[in-house]
Amino acid sequence: MKDINLLLEKFKMSTGEGYTETAFKTVVNDIAKFYCDNFELEADEVAILLVDKDSTVLSFAYPEHLVNAGMIPVSSPDAFAARVFKLNRGMIENNFNQMKHLHLFEYIKGPGDKIRRIWKMMSTVIRAGEQKIGIIELSRKGEELDDTGEDFSQENLEFLEVTIVEIGPYLQRVLPPDFRGKLL
Repeated sequence: MKDINLLLEKFKMSTGEGYTETAFKTVVNDIAKFYCDNFELEADEVAILLVDKDSTVLSFAYPEHLVNAGMIPVSSPDAFAARVFKLNRGMIENNFNQMKHLHLFEYIKGPGDKIRRIWKMMSTVIRAGEQKIGIIELSRKGEELDDTGEDFSQENLEFLEVTIVEIGPYLQRVLPPDFRGKLL
């Protein structure tokens, strides 16, 4: 696993001024790259969703092709993201395709105009101190299950949870004051 300390040092320098659009996008992209590198994921297999100021909806901050794709109500009974946020804990689902979930975002074409189904998912809450600011989802996608690689493990989830706790405060520093995605 790649060491998080280099990323945190970069964030110390890039988040000192607080919110700017450039700082926000840089931090979000660097977070995604860190997890892509550590879990051998494609860029569209990392999703960062942030909660609005009223904690009623989650909106995509990453990947870029989903930023204006819509929002997920925190109250949604079918959304994996909402479940993780409400339960306030990380979850692994290595049979994601078999569980009830929102399929909508899987059918938005990603890089290269490809539609790849999500087969495996791991997610946890992003916090800054005691405040929940969103969730991060790592997935394994492919046309078929055989295309997706290994299952997510408990050790993978522990790494995600330990590192995102350190990253959360830096992300909070650069959050747009009125972050909210596009209405469905």
